[in-house]
Amino acid sequence: MRSRRLSHLIAPIAFVAATFVPSAHAVVQNRIAGSVNSGARTPLTGTITGRAKRAADLGVAPAGKRLEMSLRFSMTVAQEADLTQLLADQLNPASASYHQWLTPEQFGARFGLSSADLAKVSGWLTSQGFTITGTARSSNYISFSGTAAQAQVAFGTSIHSLTVDGEQHVSNMTDPTLPAAVAGVVNAITGLNDFRPKPKLRARNSSPIDPSQPLYTQTISGVTSHYISPADLYTIYDFPPTSAGLTGSGVGQCGSKPSGTVCGDIAVLGQTDFNEANTLPDSDVTQFRTAAGLPAINLKLQLAKTDPGFSTPTNPDVDEAHIDVEWSGTAAPGAAILYIYDADIFNAALGYAVTNKVAPIITISYGGCESGLGSALVSSLNMLLEEANAQGQTVISSSGDSGATDCDLTGLATEGLNVDFPSSSPYATSAGGTMFSGDVNTPATYWSSANGTTGGSAIKYIPEVPWNETTASAGLTPGGTGGGAGGGGASAVFSKPFWQTGTGVPNDSSRDVPDISLNAAAMHDGYLVCSSGDGLGGVGPCTNGFLSSNGQPNVFGGTSFVAPTFAGILALVEQKLGTGGLGNIGPTLYGFLNGPTYGSVFHDITSGNNSVPCTQGTSNCPNGGSIGYTAGTGYDQASGLGSFDVNQLVTGWAGVVPVGTGGGGVGANISKTALTVTSATGSSVCSVSSGSLALSVAVTGTASGPTPTGTVQFFVDNVAVGSSTTTLANGAATYSLVTSALSSGGHVISASYSGDGNYTGSKGTLLAPVSLSGVVYQDGTPFTIYPNGAIASVDVVSSKTPDFSISAPTCGANVTVQGGATAAGQTFTITPFNGFTGPVNLTVTNPDGMAATTTFSVSPINITTSAGVTTSFVVTASEPTATAKSIAPGFGPTRRGGSGKMPWYAAGSGATLAGLCLLMLPRRRRLSALLVALLSISALTAVGCGGSSSNSGGSGGGGGGGTTPGMTNSAPGTYTFTITAISGSLVHSVQISYTVPQ
Repeated sequence: MRSRRLSHLIAPIAFVAATFVPSAHAVVQNRIAGSVNSGARTPLTGTITGRAKRAADLGVAPAGKRLEMSLRFSMTVAQEADLTQLLADQLNPASASYHQWLTPEQFGARFGLSSADLAKVSGWLTSQGFTITGTARSSNYISFSGTAAQAQVAFGTSIHSLTVDGEQHVSNMTDPTLPAAVAGVVNAITGLNDFRPKPKLRARNSSPIDPSQPLYTQTISGVTSHYISPADLYTIYDFPPTSAGLTGSGVGQCGSKPSGTVCGDIAVLGQTDFNEANTLPDSDVTQFRTAAGLPAINLKLQLAKTDPGFSTPTNPDVDEAHIDVEWSGTAAPGAAILYIYDADIFNAALGYAVTNKVAPIITISYGGCESGLGSALVSSLNMLLEEANAQGQTVISSSGDSGATDCDLTGLATEGLNVDFPSSSPYATSAGGTMFSGDVNTPATYWSSANGTTGGSAIKYIPEVPWNETTASAGLTPGGTGGGAGGGGASAVFSKPFWQTGTGVPNDSSRDVPDISLNAAAMHDGYLVCSSGDGLGGVGPCTNGFLSSNGQPNVFGGTSFVAPTFAGILALVEQKLGTGGLGNIGPTLYGFLNGPTYGSVFHDITSGNNSVPCTQGTSNCPNGGSIGYTAGTGYDQASGLGSFDVNQLVTGWAGVVPVGTGGGGVGANISKTALTVTSATGSSVCSVSSGSLALSVAVTGTASGPTPTGTVQFFVDNVAVGSSTTTLANGAATYSLVTSALSSGGHVISASYSGDGNYTGSKGTLLAPVSLSGVVYQDGTPFTIYPNGAIASVDVVSSKTPDFSISAPTCGANVTVQGGATAAGQTFTITPFNGFTGPVNLTVTNPDGMAATTTFSVSPINITTSAGVTTSFVVTASEPTATAKSIAPGFGPTRRGGSGKMPWYAAGSGATLAGLCLLMLPRRRRLSALLVALLSISALTAVGCGGSSSNSGGSGGGGGGGTTPGMTNSAPGTYTFTITAISGSLVHSVQISYTVPQ
């Protein structure tokens, strides 16, 4: 999803007329020549999820394990260029194609795989023993089923049983391969693992209230609480009055739908049966609507493919399902709501909603941090979102409940700044969170002491700040309860869409999220829900208004409420406009920001933040405290454009001039930017001592295509450096970064290529921890900075003021230790620079939750001379049973795997650290621009770090450590420890990994 010009880095999505005649354009050409079984096999990268990489490996999966899979097809360069132009035209009111949406068949006829190629791929799958279960109407994927044994043989991969967070899973542990002819048309294989995302909701543990007064301004023991009922939502956000005649129904959709396909105004995606019997009417929804004074709901259930069953009492999926249905229906009481569910919400449920065009609005409250999902999954999902927009479908996605640190689930953040996908896609609208603040000191100004007949007690709009209920000591509350914060920040995957511009929008060349926000707090003030699920403190089905039989309300928060609520509001917009779809609404939302009505439509949130307390010395957190973003005038990465007056939004939508509707090149694809670090002589860089770095980028396109032109912008900590961009000459550009101007500690270096008339733009970020200007690159091999990767710190040692470095025993050291054994000590060196003296304290973080005990031979270290001081770090792969970690499955925004802490790119050996390949969308063969940019960092003087990777067995030559009474041995897996050295305000860190074999 990159653009063709720096100002147009991502396509807004334009659309072909519903009456489009495929013959008016080039017929889809066959792309597979000859036999699909001839020639070499080609690997498909980015298919192994972060959760699989850090799980305990239980060995090869049972041969008969059934898998539901799909092959997702790429587009040719010509198709992507054609789509790019169509997308621009469809957002241009002067174009004959303006707001004319494609049907799935029309999309396939122009951008899918030819029928002959589909037949060849289907034939090959059948020859491998697979059963074809469906071909997309849009001709861009084939679904099939088979056993794990069949998949291992057909795709040349290994599929293992795993355990993580107490859950059993299966996953491929190596990237699959395909015959070259098939690989040439495939973007991704899905279904090789059964990891699923978690919903984004936060439960509030509510005290019983008076069941005779089931209303929601309540005072108990002198403490007044407010719970948000539908009537409160209508008052606070000024919904259109009943007299306006907007009910959310009659939107119109699903043109040319095949016989038997159900449709709705809003598609809600879930991954559980809706209730235990999976039938309608649903008693919880009925009770909710009755208590709120709403008419009976128009709700349908649609299984996409594989029945997930009814979620267990410890699983919050059923609560999520009821939240999404009840509150999308609250915002649009008359809307037809279609609940689409499947065991695989991403590939199957979302795929069904898009490829069958079942509704003009899709809401999804599930997601994953960009760095943990794997590039293949993100690529395939992103293509679905492209198709959705091209068909006039608007996708609303929750931005996450972990603030600016989306990869963290509980406690203090350790994984740095991250955002959530699919919220971060430029083809989705990101829904963030706020919390009410104006009523803290003067509640009577905003809340009535009495409740209305439908539970409303709010008097008027209440001023807001970004949702942030984290605490300095606890950070993110475990178990998905209470303390969370609204997701937001800069994408490490997607460049900035051309329409994301205006006051407050950062100049960071990144897709920034969220776009809009509404109340998402769990504690002040949470939403009422009727749900039979008890997954996150739920109290059973409603029996008395919004209350359960024991008098407790179900009260939740989270951005899970914002996405479905905004989906309902868009249904009101569509009804007001009389359209059958809005497509990508990004240009219109930012049209408000750049137009005269922003101040009357939006509540500009200018104070507060979505920062999360972090562990000192971890990524983006050199000095402790919190990391995140602060609200400000106009747009900000904590609350987006802000919340809004719904009546003003609905009635003012038609008068907004969308950003960029004058046309122009807009790219639909993401190219990848691989940045490597080498020394001035081209050898591996381990450490440097210099006040500057020579940065160079070489951009390459297709083998037969022209040399890329355009510009490159370098960034430090997502802030552009230099007075202007650097122009490519023969595909290369250089820049000298003065590191002496950077503060000591962690920084992020990235580069953004603008794209040109032939190639799309791309962005790359340095992923591995590095010490610059003083010491130590943490990998002896050249660093590979993959596109659109997760952000990790670059550790800068001052070249001017007293400072110190910490170096690992070898660059990228990986140590093997048997469970229960003690690994050989690893020597770390603290080296002073520029006259530094004083004590240096050492701390260890073990975000993977390895059952281990650690010691330093010397700590703290006292530097008294110019010589470095060493300490031996010793890890024993066991710990007293009483202190063994008990990591509950995550209920928050997802996707973390393991403890939900370690970034997968930090695991493994030095070679793994150098081979970080994260979220490259799409794969090279599907790009309109096959871009690779190489960033090399050269130092004036190299100081050797010495040695190669160190692998050490456990004590006694690595012999197995038997079980010791009272001790818990480490489970098999690879674990990364961060060693942090602190002296006053100076903080430096280094990583070392330990592998516990089977």
